[in-house]
Amino acid sequence: MKESKSVLDYIPRVGYYVNQMKRYGDEIKDDRVVEKILRSLDLKFNYVVIAIEESKDLDTMTVDELTGSLQAHEEQALQAKLSLKEKEERRSTFQ
Repeated sequence: MKESKSVLDYIPRVGYYVNQMKRYGDEIKDDRVVEKILRSLDLKFNYVVIAIEESKDLDTMTVDELTGSLQAHEEQALQAKLSLKEKEERRSTFQ
């Protein structure tokens, strides 16, 4: 996964390749796809990957569940950035 890509860009691309492999007869289960996605994520997701691995059963997790967890993380990170930026702007206005 490239650093500039979002989860919503990356996971459908992985799904495309998984579907292509299935089309050619490969049997690929969700747990294998989940593990591959977790290993291939950008470094900014490291702590999220660890949290998911420790709190969820990866053997039963679906790609959709993983997508939801990663998307929630991305949204929280964006909110935190915006909040920090607003605080910095307020400080600079008062100085």
